Amino acid sequence: MQEIVSEKLTQESFEQSFHRYEKKLCRIAYSYLRDQDAARDAVNEIFTAAWRHREYIEIKTFEAYLYQSVKNECLKYRRNKELKKAVYDKILMKERCVMDYYTRTIECCNPNELFCEEIMEICRKQIARMPELRRQILTANKFEGMSYKEIADRNGITTTRVDNELRKALNTLRLSLKDYLTILVFLFLNIKH
Repeated sequence: MQEIVSEKLTQESFEQSFHRYEKKLCRIAYSYLRDQDAARDAVNEIFTAAWRHREYIEIKTFEAYLYQSVKNECLKYRRNKELKKAVYDKILMKERCVMDYYTRTIECCNPNELFCEEIMEICRKQIARMPELRRQILTANKFEGMSYKEIADRNGITTTRVDNELRKALNTLRLSLKDYLTILVFLFLNIKH
């Protein structure tokens, strides 16, 4: 009885096979993928895997191995591509839903009212923290429309003191609203028009 000796891939037989089958395998891969770069990548991946597993591949079955591998690699590529597209589409859909939600929220809300309320609340808190005389002077001048002289006569102080207290009050408000300055300017311009 004759002993069957299986011949394994050597570097030389591998290189010969690579040169013999590469272009043909690229054409086959292209027929599956319709993308030259992806086809070349698939064939390179096949040969890389074949080299890593060369001790398990026989020369007489190498051609069949390559054809089967190119088919499998292309199918794997297409499945991965479809999966990536599905994931990408799902992400886009979620982003669209979030943007629609934000758009509806913005449409439902009047930013002038929103910021006015917030600004008014900050002003109320700052005014409440002011010393009593400063709060009275600010209220009398800005909300009741009293002059410096009228405020000075009412509180038994000089107009210079009224001016100093009013400056301190306005400076406190200005500092507490510094983050809202652009919004205040925008609101002021919109109210004027």
